[in-house]
Amino acid sequence: MINRVLGSINAILFTFLAILLMTSFSSCFSSKPVPYFQGGLDTTQSQNVKIPDQTIQKGDILNIIIYSDNAEATAIYNQAAGAGAASSVQGAKGNMTTAPAGTTGYLVDNNGNIRLHAIGVLPVEGLTRQQLEAMITQKLVQLGVLSNPYCVIRFNNFKVTVLGEVAAPGVFTIPTEKASVLEALGLAGDITIFGRKDMVMLIRENQGKRTYYNLNLTDPTIFSSPNFYLRQNDVLVVQADQRKSTAGDQQSMMYLTLALTAVSTLAIIITLFR
Repeated sequence: MINRVLGSINAILFTFLAILLMTSFSSCFSSKPVPYFQGGLDTTQSQNVKIPDQTIQKGDILNIIIYSDNAEATAIYNQAAGAGAASSVQGAKGNMTTAPAGTTGYLVDNNGNIRLHAIGVLPVEGLTRQQLEAMITQKLVQLGVLSNPYCVIRFNNFKVTVLGEVAAPGVFTIPTEKASVLEALGLAGDITIFGRKDMVMLIRENQGKRTYYNLNLTDPTIFSSPNFYLRQNDVLVVQADQRKSTAGDQQSMMYLTLALTAVSTLAIIITLFR
């Protein structure tokens, strides 16, 4: 009888220790997520927001529309609406550098150039939209064919990539030419509970050079950072913190604890009905 009671006590203690072990692992994992902008924001002061001009890079697709007082004469300088790789106006004659099939625009080639009808090859890499607009307008004026010519340029493939500890990583096309780090993370479903808001890597390529920046989104001064607004083809990588590995350990320990609890419960039943 005494041995039976001692066996029951040992089994109960074993079960208690297993549950205590699982609870301790859970308490180690449970912690509040780190908030954005620690220290608060000074909302009493307004700041002038300067959005950097986007510069043209290799692989960009530019939508270029030329206007003048004579629409019929201007038409030969413009791609046809919805044109593909070889179906744009004058495109089949090789007078235009066109985008891949399914898109409309002028593809900036590996040399950083585009080709326009009657104007020829233009080195555009590193220019802003406004600078290229001024260049094309000046060349049209020099040709003397159009009356009061001007052009409007837009990026057709402004996109950013968000990877790492976010809810929905992927490549996102931005409908405008202005996107902040927060907007990109919002498109990716925000940072997960395992992501480090103080370690968001920004990878940027510009004129053949790749640079890396670390963004600390817990610091309110991020709004004044020159990297707060993204450029086309930027990549954001959210680093994982140590809690993610702890979560994996916790799951393994949970299964082990459940198994030990089942064994100890079975031992109690066997001891009581012996």
